[in-house]
Amino acid sequence: MTDKPLSVLLVDDDEDTRNVFQLVMDHYHYHLAIAEDAETALAYLRDHEPDVIVMDIFLPGIDGYQALHQIRKHVLAPKCSVIATTAFYTHDTPKELQAWGFSGYLPKPLNAMELVPYLQQVVEADQNRQVS
Repeated sequence: MTDKPLSVLLVDDDEDTRNVFQLVMDHYHYHLAIAEDAETALAYLRDHEPDVIVMDIFLPGIDGYQALHQIRKHVLAPKCSVIATTAFYTHDTPKELQAWGFSGYLPKPLNAMELVPYLQQVVEADQNRQVS
């Protein structure tokens, strides 16, 4: 993977999560776009393709599952990794989200220290799969 800063789209209606992301992304000089709902994110993706989308599962209106379906159905971000995040999870959540087509999973509350290494790991793994 290159040393180029990642571009990230965060889709989350939780202000605390958005604030943590903003602080971490600013620290690493990553480009961060924020959408508080899936409709706004889908509109953003018509003109932009970030390296990674971090999508809350439980959003007002279109939920994270439906948004992922729309992203893939309309090929809005074909090379983009999409990572799910939620505070409501069980031991099976990572497997269930992978079956839905998410590239990864971040439980809430977010661990700010692990956030960037995890994003980089998922993006790199997805890029390697696309090359294979």
